[in-house]
Formats: sequence, structure tokens, C-alpha cells
Amino acid sequence: MRYWIRHDRPLLSSHLCYGWLDVPLAVPVQETLAELPNLPIHLPIYTSSLQRCRLLAEALAEGKQSIHCLDALREIHFGQWEGIEWNKISRAELDAWAEQPYAYSFPEGESIPAFLVRVQTLLDELPSEAIVVTHAGVIRAALHFVKQIPLEEAFATPVGYGLCLEF
Repeated sequence: MRYWIRHDRPLLSSHLCYGWLDVPLAVPVQETLAELPNLPIHLPIYTSSLQRCRLLAEALAEGKQSIHCLDALREIHFGQWEGIEWNKISRAELDAWAEQPYAYSFPEGESIPAFLVRVQTLLDELPSEAIVVTHAGVIRAALHFVKQIPLEEAFATPVGYGLCLEF
């Protein structure tokens, strides 16, 4: 069993596009920890290298568990869109993404197919029992592969801040 935990709310405008943008958390990690279920203390912890995940993973470990910081657990890279307000991104670019949401390549960023390959490769390398602190997109992609559900269904799954899913 893997325990997939999404980082808590980042300290930035909800109108901003962010994936690889390394932003701090808006709430102390102790608040997030208090909301999580009791997790097995013997499991290794894998985390995105971005601080909004890494700090939570470090607090979870309390110096007792090993932490593996992996760039492969980062959110999708939005390229030129990183740090830009959604309403400042050209309508033509947003429409192109909407027309082919699972084939789109973000300008100077990552393509959706490359992101999915990254997550699938990661799943092959992760132990079957682990705690994984990561981002909503990674969790949704993992749901698609592990639960074998359609991409549309996986990416429509709500993954709130600080949420822990077991699968």
C-alpha cells in the first residue's frame, strides 16, 4: 500500500499557474500533520524536491524514517506559464490545451505524454509500500496507472490540499 499525500496550500495567489515554481506553504506543516491519518512509521518516505512537499515529508519523518527526495515526483512543468496569472495566458494557448488536454506540450515546459511517462516510470521504481508526498497532478496520474481508470476520470478526481489517499 502506498499513501499518497498532497502538499498543503502554497503561499501564492490561486490565480497563478504553478508546477515547478518552488513556493513556500501558506500554513505551518504541523497543521497539515494534525489532519493526516496515522501513517505506518516503518515506511520510507518519498517526496517531491519542491519545498511545499519536502518540508511536509521532513516533518512526517521526524528524523526516524528515511526520506528520498525525487525530481520525478514534481508537478508537471508548465514552462513559460510558470508564475503567470491564468488570465494573462493567451486564449489561443489555453484553447489549444483544452482541445487536446492529454497531448498538449506546454511552451518550453513538459508535454502531458512526457509527464505521464515520468510518473509511470516512477511507479515502476517506487516500493509497493511507501509514503509519497507530492502534487495533485502526480497523484492523479498515479491513480490512472495503478487503478487503471481512464485519464479523464483520474484527472477529474478531487485531490485537495493536505489530502491522503491510499492505493
